[in-house]
Amino acid sequence: MRRATLVILVLAAVLAAPASAAGPGSFARLYGPYGGPIRLDANFHASDTCQAALEAHQAAPAGQRVPPFVVPVTIVIGPNPLGCTDTRIVRRIVTVGGAGVDQMIRIFFVNPSGRILKTENVAVQSQ
Repeated sequence: MRRATLVILVLAAVLAAPASAAGPGSFARLYGPYGGPIRLDANFHASDTCQAALEAHQAAPAGQRVPPFVVPVTIVIGPNPLGCTDTRIVRRIVTVGGAGVDQMIRIFFVNPSGRILKTENVAVQSQ
């Protein structure tokens, strides 16, 4: 019995380690208590320290669809025009319009040519 418990604990620790190393996640919060604009804080773990969020807009990339009540946001990740920084975390804060019933934001992180690097679903939190 002890051996089985130990094996389960070791397995859980091994599986949890990569998740904690993934870096900070994105989050979204309503500005007001009854809907309206949504503040999105999007975080992307880049492959090097020379990347930046070049632009962001409220739309899905070409060929991508989102379900109803999901706000699509596309963030372009590319070479930082200001040079390299001391972190690989690329952060972009944007305000997107919400209809008050939107419960989720789907972030599409894409490179400058439009290839999807990562997608992330973020639940919208109330104030």
